[in-house]
Amino acid sequence: TSHDGYIVKVCDFGLAQTRNETTRQTRFTQVLPCTLQWTAPEILLLEDYVDKSDIYSLGVVYWELASRKIPYDGRQDGVIRAFVLAGDRLKIPESTPSIFCELIKKCWAQNPNDRPNCSYLIQVIEEYITNQSNLFFVALLRWSEMN
Repeated sequence: TSHDGYIVKVCDFGLAQTRNETTRQTRFTQVLPCTLQWTAPEILLLEDYVDKSDIYSLGVVYWELASRKIPYDGRQDGVIRAFVLAGDRLKIPESTPSIFCELIKKCWAQNPNDRPNCSYLIQVIEEYITNQSNLFFVALLRWSEMN
């Protein structure tokens, strides 16, 4: 899609590789195939998948962008599962722009009904771009250069 001269393209140039840190075969994944670090609480409880389960996972991806780290790196599966089910979340770096921080937190809501839908996420990002004359992306670029 395009927005004021910006074009989003997704590609991997054939360089993508599976990382050992993000692929795990556990007793849990034998019951339900999933990538534990990005799995929503309701899936960990073996409840039905809903569209907003993916929104939780997107929040983890947003956290990865903000932190430049692998989620739950080095933690045992049982610890990750207990952490997520208790409603705990990874620490968002303080240098994360506030709008991005709030989006991550909303995506990480424990109850899927409390998570935003994709339309809301798009609307928030588009409004911010429009209202701030692209300052969000300039700030994000500067922030990423500093970190």
